[in-house]
Amino acid sequence: MKKTFKKLIALTSAVSLTALSVAGCGGSSQTSADAGKGSEQSQAAAETKVETTDAAASQDTSDGTDYTQGDKITIKIAHVSQEGVPIDVASKKLGDMLNEKTGGRITVNVFPASALGNNTELLEQLQMGTLEMAISSVAFLGAFTETTKLLDLPYLFQSNEAAEEVLDGDVGQTIFENLQPAGFEGMAWLATGWRHVTANKEIHKPEDMKGLKIRVMENQMHIDHFNALGASAVPMAFSELYTALQNGTMDAQENPFANIDGNRLYEVQKYIIKTGHIYDTSPLLASKTWWDSLSESDQKLIRECVNEMVTYERELSASNEAELEEKIGNNGTNVVITLTDEERQAFKDAAQPVYDKYGPEIGEDLISQVNEINQKYVK
Repeated sequence: MKKTFKKLIALTSAVSLTALSVAGCGGSSQTSADAGKGSEQSQAAAETKVETTDAAASQDTSDGTDYTQGDKITIKIAHVSQEGVPIDVASKKLGDMLNEKTGGRITVNVFPASALGNNTELLEQLQMGTLEMAISSVAFLGAFTETTKLLDLPYLFQSNEAAEEVLDGDVGQTIFENLQPAGFEGMAWLATGWRHVTANKEIHKPEDMKGLKIRVMENQMHIDHFNALGASAVPMAFSELYTALQNGTMDAQENPFANIDGNRLYEVQKYIIKTGHIYDTSPLLASKTWWDSLSESDQKLIRECVNEMVTYERELSASNEAELEEKIGNNGTNVVITLTDEERQAFKDAAQPVYDKYGPEIGEDLISQVNEINQKYVK
């Protein structure tokens, strides 16, 4: 386990989203936030409390189980993104559902904005059993299983539907199973948006990337990807990005619309090129030590509520993404460029060296399974 920690601590990147004001269902979930660490978003969040109401629905489920009976359970869910983003709102909704179905026996406290630590620290807490659940970045899990690198392959997915079928099916389950020996119980794959390139010049083909200094996360696969396109990929802290784009230290960057909007990157980048090179997903993980201590009945209930929460979060994330694209595209200053299928394929072809390098360690069989599912959604 010590070696695992060392690998994990060596990783340095973060995940973030922009704040979205959406009211959650009434319940007893709570939120605590302090100054964040290691997030790709603003690290400050005010401590808030979600008002609670008595559950009005029946606490007996359709199978007749009375979930009000049993040990009291408090679940802490931590993440590094700002309060109010879809994963945060959905986490509170999970708390509402569990509180209602158990008559308050199971409660959830949500800690956004790195209030309990950065991604590395949250994963360590899961391993030690001092934290029940965390929403992490895939980029931090490669130290535990090479299969997570599958999700960092560029242009892997063709649509939301294909990505969700892959993650909810055998491929996603295989990744979760490979994380169990490290002390993680995979619960669900949440959506955080497609990653797109922004620049101050139009980009329609890989050749347009030649010589551009593009900021990327501290992720070797991301670095290799953009270098393969002819750009010069430079890892940089997210907190330094706006200034670097403003003064010309960096020419371009890549992020989901949520980050482009939340950190006002559109002010210093005219063009948003919808490369959709990565479908950003954030796994909801539980401490296996804690999970194994629960009764089968409570495990069943929690999984049922998590499944409902995932559907809600993905719909909220997709809606948020569409609204932000429209907002930025219609502001009179920025231009959103949608690549044709042929243009996007040219980018994928240029990124083939990434597949050649990482395919064998990820598993060609997993990549083939993804490609088969993608074909089902080709228009």
